[in-house]
Formats: sequence, structure tokens, C-alpha cells
Amino acid sequence: MFARKKMLNWLLVLAALYGGSAAAGERCAAPDEHCPFVAALLQQREGYGAEATGGLGGKFVEVTSDQDAGPGTLRAALEQARKGPTWIRFASDMTVVLDSQLRVPSNTTIDGRGKRVALIDDGLGVYGSRNVILTHLTIDGRLTRITQAVNVANGSRDVWVHHLDLSRMSDRLLNVKNGSTDVTISWTKFHNSNKVMLLNNITSKNLFHNYERDSIARVTLHHNYFFNTVQRNPRAQFGTFHLFNNLLENWDFYGMSFSLEAKALVEGNIFNNDSQRKCAEPKFFPTVHGIDVNYCRYIPIAPERSALANGESDRGAYEKLKSHYGYTRDYKAFLRLKDNLYLGDAKPVLQDYRPESAPTPPYCYGYEKPTQELAEKIRKFAGNTSVDTQLPGPRRVVGCTD
Repeated sequence: MFARKKMLNWLLVLAALYGGSAAAGERCAAPDEHCPFVAALLQQREGYGAEATGGLGGKFVEVTSDQDAGPGTLRAALEQARKGPTWIRFASDMTVVLDSQLRVPSNTTIDGRGKRVALIDDGLGVYGSRNVILTHLTIDGRLTRITQAVNVANGSRDVWVHHLDLSRMSDRLLNVKNGSTDVTISWTKFHNSNKVMLLNNITSKNLFHNYERDSIARVTLHHNYFFNTVQRNPRAQFGTFHLFNNLLENWDFYGMSFSLEAKALVEGNIFNNDSQRKCAEPKFFPTVHGIDVNYCRYIPIAPERSALANGESDRGAYEKLKSHYGYTRDYKAFLRLKDNLYLGDAKPVLQDYRPESAPTPPYCYGYEKPTQELAEKIRKFAGNTSVDTQLPGPRRVVGCTD
């Protein structure tokens, strides 16, 4: 299933990527497979979310107003998208200060390519939606309210988050939770925030109460840039996860975290940290618990915590509750580590644990050897960049069997 499109289209990918910026400015009657800038984007899909087509086969809607609500706004376009597949584009550069979160319905693409589009103070909620693409947007919470930049929840599936710039949210920058699955997060920059990404979350005192619901999660993270964050890059529980070619740089508390029988292949990622750097945090981060926090004091030991020890984030609660709930599942994650690179003062923490239970991805993917050059490319191209990702040469295509 996952290899089908990739094998047919792989020879077109480099040409599409090199021509992506020009293609984004072209006009088409409808967002179909014959529209060059639509095809150029779809040919970049990889991972568990590679089946997302967004508004393909529907109609274009153009955002013309930078107001929170009313005619021509993004909020109005999303309301219109509830009537059928919709590919949303923007008439000009714009900064939209949001009064509340925007809800993204099924079969929707929000495509900011070719324009500089920023959402301020709130973000996007994908709740029970299927087939969603979010690309080339900046979302800056400014730490003004307890909300998320992108919240994928409540049984959503086939979601692709691509080339976003996410920062300063008082809750989290990105969630995938509550029975959501088949999600890819790629070429996105996460920065200047505390709790960055939660892949599943505990919603009951019994840690495994929602295991059956949440263990279906399948999420791919590749070529993302985590910079000047504090923690949860990501924090993952229960589901199946593939993390390759991501760059984590200058976290203040810890890098990644895996626990509660999460199954993860962690390969070709780059960890870089400087124990002598100046703290870039604000005076404090507001939290959902109403407690103001700051983590600057952990910077000298942060490089030694490229990840928490396997299962450490939930071990205390597990040991406290095990006799009451009779847990038979493991508090640790099932991990396979492969070819990760540690730069600066960063040190490895995670080790293989029951690696036979970690995933073998069922799709083709373009893997790059982790090097200083790859780190520089991710720094340059991850986020809401004005040009599409440039690939200097063919990447090693992994996982193709036909």
C-alpha cells in the first residue's frame, strides 16, 4: 500500500522538488493530478502519512483576508471545506491573529507555498478528520494562551504536516493522540518552546486504560529541526514510530522520550548540544498547571540527556500503580537504534531494547547518512521556507521491495 505511489513516482521526485517554487505560482482550474504544483507537493510524501491527498479532486478556495473571521478568511475557507474536498491557498502574504483555534475538516489542504503566511496566538485542530495536508505555514503562539500549534486528535488519520514553523506555545507545539494514526511530520521546525511534541498521552490514572485505542498510532518523523526547545522532542507512548534524519539541537532539559511499549525505529538522527551556551528561554514558560517554569539550570547536563532513559518518564507512576492495576505490560519502549550521530557535547542514552518488536517500515523512504552536511541542510530548509527542499542528489531509497 505504502510503496505503490512511491515506486511509480520516485523518478519524478527530484524534478518536482527542484521545480516546486515555480510550480507553486502556477494556476490550475482544479486541484487534480494534472495540476503541476499539486503534483509537485504530493510527490514529496513519505512515511505512514503518505496516503494523505488533502483536497485533491475538489476545488480551490483562496484566502484574501487576514482577519480572524468573516468573508475571505482562513476560518471561512475551512467552514466551506466541510462541504467537500478543498485545497486552500492564499492571495498574498498575511499574518492572521487568531481569537481561537481553527478546526480543519477532512479532505483539506492548507497550502501556504509561494506566500509568507503566519498564524498568531493559536493554531490548527484536526479532530476526527481524515486526509489532511498542512504545508508552508508559520504558527507562533507568543505564549499568550494554553493551546497547541497543531493538535491531531480524536481518531484522525492520513495526516501530513510539512514545512511548518512552530514556536512559543504554552501547551505543546504538536500532538498526535486519542486514537489518531497514519501521520507524517516532515521538514518542520520546532523552536523556542517547552513541551514540544506528544505522541499519545495518558488520559486516565490507569496508564494503560486507553492502550487499545492509542496503540494503533503510526507516525513518521523525518528531516525535522528541533532547536532551542526544552523537552519532548518527541515524547512517545503506546504506538509505532519511525524517526529518521531529524536534527535535535540545544535542548535545555532532555531530547527524546519513549515509554509504555511504544515501538520505535530511531535511525540516522543528529543530536547536537553545547553545555556552555547561553540560555535562550524566556523568564518563565506558563503551563497548563498554572505553574511558571524555567529550565536554564539544566543546560550544563542537558547534552548527557539526548533522551531520557527508556521508560523513565513513566516509570515512577508505573511502579506506584502496578500492584493496584495488575500491569503485565512493560513500562519501557521497544527500541531499535541505528546510525545516529552525536555532535558537540551530546551523548547517546537510548539503547536497543526488544528490537525485534520495533517496526520495520512498510514503505519506501529516502534515507540520508547523518553528517554535518545533512545537519546544515536541515537547518537551511526545515520550516516555512520560501523554497522547497533541495536534494543535491539521489538519496538512498530504503524499504522498496517491488
